[in-house]
Amino acid sequence: MKKLILIDGNSLINRAFYATPPLSNKDGIPTNAVYGFINMFLKMISDEKPEYIAVAFDVHHPTFRHEMFTEYKGTRKPMPEDLRPQIPLLKETLSSMGIYWVEKPGFEADDIIGTIAKATSVKTIIITGDRDSFQLVDEETEVHFTRRGISDVDILTVDNFKEKTGILPEQVIDLKALMGDASDNIPGVAGVGEKTALNLISTYQSIETLYESIEEIKGKLKEKLIDGKDSAFLSKTLATINIKVDTEVDLEKMTYKYPFNIDAKRKFFDLGFNKLLARAKFEDDDNGSILQPTVSSNLTIDNEKAQEVSLKTVENLNDINIDAFDKIAVNFDKNLSIFAGGNTEYLVKIKENLLDDGFELKEILPLLERIFSSNKKLIVFNKKALMHQLKGLSVNFTANADDIMIMKYLADYSGKEETLDEVLFAYGFDKKTPCFALYQMEKSLREKLVSEETLSLYQDVELPLIDVLFSMETAGFKVDEKALYTLSDEYRKMLKLLENDIHTLAGNSDFNVNSPKQLGTVLFDDLKLPYPKKKGKDASYSTAQEILEELSGDFPIIDKILKYRQIQKLVSTYIEGFKPLIEKGTGLIHTTFHQTVTATGRLSSKAPNLQNIPIRDEEGKIIRKFFVARDSEHILVGADYSQIELRLLASFSGCQSLIDAYKNGQDIHTETASRVFGLKPEEVTKTHRRDAKAVNFGIIYGISDFGLSKNIKSSVSMARDYIKRYFETYPEVKNYMDKNIELAKTQGYVTTVLNRRRYFKDINSSNRNLRAFAERQAMNMPLQGSSADIIKVAMVNVHNRLKNEGLKSKLILQVH
Repeated sequence: MKKLILIDGNSLINRAFYATPPLSNKDGIPTNAVYGFINMFLKMISDEKPEYIAVAFDVHHPTFRHEMFTEYKGTRKPMPEDLRPQIPLLKETLSSMGIYWVEKPGFEADDIIGTIAKATSVKTIIITGDRDSFQLVDEETEVHFTRRGISDVDILTVDNFKEKTGILPEQVIDLKALMGDASDNIPGVAGVGEKTALNLISTYQSIETLYESIEEIKGKLKEKLIDGKDSAFLSKTLATINIKVDTEVDLEKMTYKYPFNIDAKRKFFDLGFNKLLARAKFEDDDNGSILQPTVSSNLTIDNEKAQEVSLKTVENLNDINIDAFDKIAVNFDKNLSIFAGGNTEYLVKIKENLLDDGFELKEILPLLERIFSSNKKLIVFNKKALMHQLKGLSVNFTANADDIMIMKYLADYSGKEETLDEVLFAYGFDKKTPCFALYQMEKSLREKLVSEETLSLYQDVELPLIDVLFSMETAGFKVDEKALYTLSDEYRKMLKLLENDIHTLAGNSDFNVNSPKQLGTVLFDDLKLPYPKKKGKDASYSTAQEILEELSGDFPIIDKILKYRQIQKLVSTYIEGFKPLIEKGTGLIHTTFHQTVTATGRLSSKAPNLQNIPIRDEEGKIIRKFFVARDSEHILVGADYSQIELRLLASFSGCQSLIDAYKNGQDIHTETASRVFGLKPEEVTKTHRRDAKAVNFGIIYGISDFGLSKNIKSSVSMARDYIKRYFETYPEVKNYMDKNIELAKTQGYVTTVLNRRRYFKDINSSNRNLRAFAERQAMNMPLQGSSADIIKVAMVNVHNRLKNEGLKSKLILQVH
């Protein structure tokens, strides 16, 4: 039997809004509710595979129920400001996906859903967070009720309805007639609650029969029912879904196509729904059509000439004429594509197996050598990845090349590291001719870099840094593999002993230490340990780190659990995480440095992340000791900038007190402790200095009083006082921070010492949390970003000097 899904659009987007963390697109428009809705929608399509879908919406317009009872829904809170613009955005998104949606003035979504459900003869699933729809359950219709968020769903069918609710579907309106409905401000009968209403409906089946038998009711309940009779019948009418709405019911209009069309893919891309782009399926957009650039781009790049570019599949490698051109765009992934101007893009197909058309990889090696070792200017995408690919083929990449990935990162930052396909899609280019696209993008991106005075940052820092990072990744970092495996065994034994101790202290071995729910029950129900906060809405106990830390020192079992988790994290994240990444035979780990991920310009490191190995605790220090020099002829040398961001703060803010402290060689944390805590320098203890250090670095990151209180383990009021005294001591710093925020609000961005820009889409948001977060980023960006700029310059200079002087030393790691 064919299946129809009917969705209460307002109900679901409201649930999605509260269940999904704040999100917004590049233009600062909130998108979290739309994201949550579409996320649920994709799961629904996957699970149910319906033939028909319709989404019904309420209209901001009085309904027939308001005409009957002016206070209907009068107690509803106004729609949150950040949800309001997402309703039309959801409708636009559904339209782009080819999903039918409907609304009608004077009626609610429930009425439209009820009308469609009763007018069709297919299996129907209603998805809603509103219990009103329960009355629609019948042999053909079931309700999927979203209890919490959008994933906790209760399914009500004609078979299980009475078991779950105690009544029949048609009695839902009678129940509301008596008990009312606070969410819709339906009055019901004063003094009659849910339990009494259920008993009455179970006995009399309906309010009509109830009032016909009113003489059987005794005492005060009878008085309440008689006094509330008019209200009861009004409430029943208000609660009854109108299944005769004058709206078109055409199943054909409710059909949809999946995979979705290219418009849906464009919409997802514009909204920044990258995870949903990966999850959803779309029609093949590789059809030769040229798409319009997306609104998420700050650039308009000429893609019209792509219509004139022909794609030539090469049958003879000698047909490729690159010698006549000075600039060549090249893309080498599964196949080799080349564009060198004119109207032709060459495609050199490479065989994946013996039956494929094209060339053997070894046949094109001379061509690759000729291109990548030439004296011509190349345009590529992700030069570092290409260098590794060519190195595996023993082809040297010595040609001068522009990297579109880096250029776009600086000129038109999208907030994530992008693939070439994503960039082509963003600018509306056809994937069939990627090299023509690279050729065109290089012109526009270069113009943007020039106009924003960031061409030097690109040419003198980021572009040469690619070679440095390639060298570092190739060199790798030696790991003492034997010691790592030895510690792995020791830690596993330690975990087993700790687990036994925890079970012994609990007096119960029948629970999983790694299960937060089971652990919470053991600690706070069985052992009756004091729970340091209120229970969650679902009456569950949290065993999060901060909860357990409040109890540490007082209960041995808590200390054992914290130790167990610490060791377990080290084992899973670092020891077991490193093992599969160690190169056999050499003991080297080759991390990958990402140059275009962070908005501040900092590098990031993955597989494994070598920039985030703990240092403050003893176990973390043990992990660091596994990284060793590669042999007896080498040693590891570490070089560090001393408090670079604090020095930049002193310089950028012009704070004379900080400048003098640095010029005079004073310890800046002792100096701050002395000034903020009102002490003489000789009176400053280690604790004072530690707290002052937290304040110094916290100020850089725009830390809140709550955040600082957690860092220094003080009260919020004391932390607030420290921040206040800091700014009183260094008023220039406060002025500087405020100036950064104002700059971001007026021009939308702030810059670093090398003119690197960071845009803040939420800096003027109506959402206080989003706005405050953006303000903290704006305060910090010039410091953190300038620090990244300076360190990158140093990396390039050190690499070049080691190379130019013929030294054997190499850079192998950078930690920000």
